[in-house]
Amino acid sequence: SKYRRSKARWCKNYQKSIARQRKEETKRRYRMNNQSKSMRLLNLLHSSFLLFSFNNAISALSFTHDGWRIAMNIGREPGTGMPSEWGASGCRLPVVVQCDFKVDNKNKKKVVLLDDKVRFTGPAGEVICPVKGGDWSLSNEKDLAFTLEFPKEVVRRDVTLQGTVRCEGLLYSKDTLKSLNEQFCSARKEKWVAEEIVEDLIRKKEAPKKWNPITDEWEKQNEEEPLFSQLSKRASFAFADRKEQKANSARPDLKNLSADFGPFPGVETEVHFQKEGKVTLKKGFSKVVVGTWYAEPINDKPISYYGNFIY
Repeated sequence: SKYRRSKARWCKNYQKSIARQRKEETKRRYRMNNQSKSMRLLNLLHSSFLLFSFNNAISALSFTHDGWRIAMNIGREPGTGMPSEWGASGCRLPVVVQCDFKVDNKNKKKVVLLDDKVRFTGPAGEVICPVKGGDWSLSNEKDLAFTLEFPKEVVRRDVTLQGTVRCEGLLYSKDTLKSLNEQFCSARKEKWVAEEIVEDLIRKKEAPKKWNPITDEWEKQNEEEPLFSQLSKRASFAFADRKEQKANSARPDLKNLSADFGPFPGVETEVHFQKEGKVTLKKGFSKVVVGTWYAEPINDKPISYYGNFIY
């Protein structure tokens, strides 16, 4: 009887322990369920906040394009046909024209001025001179030329400018830059493959000799390839090397491009202007080089967007 009572107490305590464990497990699952709901709610709120922030960032980065700032650096250039006294002091005439490139209703390509005056600082202070817009043309999707007219003489020390100037330069669209980079990467891979083949050829040819105990002589480890095969592999490498150099030279140096890009008529994607364009002035029946030019878009981007670039 004593054994039965002890066994009954043990069974009763065991049942209580099982019930208590089940109750604690139910509470634990309830807490975890509430926590998971809270976490899901927090994740939802976090995702909504990120989406809201992203949309605000996109709106903030939607800058307005108002035209182009053409900066000309007028002065004596190598090989110029200007008189010997013109720009002999090394003085430069900075001319900045704010304009845009448009196509009118008659399909004529015009340079439309945003400001019909240019301003710069001379020895006597600020100088203001009028300027007129001209025409523009684009060939080969990158060769740009446009004209500007200065009806009155612009003077800064021994550098003068009057008449119609023609600015010639290059522009590159985003698609063009992407295509040039892809062509270069493809040519570089071809060169790497051809170079590896030639290096393998050299390794086999220059491999150390091995001892042949049967003939009691040192022998080459690999059979020498036919001369025609060797020449063919070396010629393939030389061709791939020239192809890579050509593809690389076709790409513009990013340091020589405008700091920012903007839209241009007739070009699907936005464009960069290449720096150091040529400025010529018509003198009689000939044109003489009088300086260089480059362009940057006019927009509402903050100065910090351009880093250390200075207009």
